[in-house]
Amino acid sequence: MQLKQFNFNKHKITFALLLMLPLLGEAAVPSWQILPKESQITFTATQNNSPVTGKFTSFNGDIVADPNQLDASHVRIVVDLASVSTSYSDVGDTLKTSDWFDVKMFPQAVFQASHFKKTGNNSYEADGTLTIRNKTLPVVLNFTQEEYSDQKAKIKGSTKLKRTGFGVGQGDWAKTDTVGDDVQVNFEVTAVKVK
Repeated sequence: MQLKQFNFNKHKITFALLLMLPLLGEAAVPSWQILPKESQITFTATQNNSPVTGKFTSFNGDIVADPNQLDASHVRIVVDLASVSTSYSDVGDTLKTSDWFDVKMFPQAVFQASHFKKTGNNSYEADGTLTIRNKTLPVVLNFTQEEYSDQKAKIKGSTKLKRTGFGVGQGDWAKTDTVGDDVQVNFEVTAVKVK
């Protein structure tokens, strides 16, 4: 009787180990810390059919990513909207007001994604959401892997947004004849592995 019990336990342990094999085969997806001095978020809008460029100088994020484990990767990037600056200082100040980003009421923009797809040799697509002024909309980022090692990674990418979808530009500014609706966003993110 004891022998049968032993065999049952042995089979139970073997079965449990077999179930764990897929988990043991994959390493934990690493976390990354953004290097602010080597990263940037820039944008280009149009006013009176002329380009207006700008950038956000303060942003951070939680990045858990591995190009070999896209299904288990996820990111959350938080942008300090009050850090906006543009090629014209008065435009940068205007963007902080209640008609535009309203940084007092909505101080942050948040991009989140957990769905990634490889689209080429070193190119990828992130299918996520962007929240600005408490309005969340789907956004697709296209990016390339410029550098990747055990300790450091760099990506470069872009997306195009419709500012009016987020309520950026209230009242008369909601019209797109003076300030265009399309905003081109470009980014470069360099990060180091933290675990």
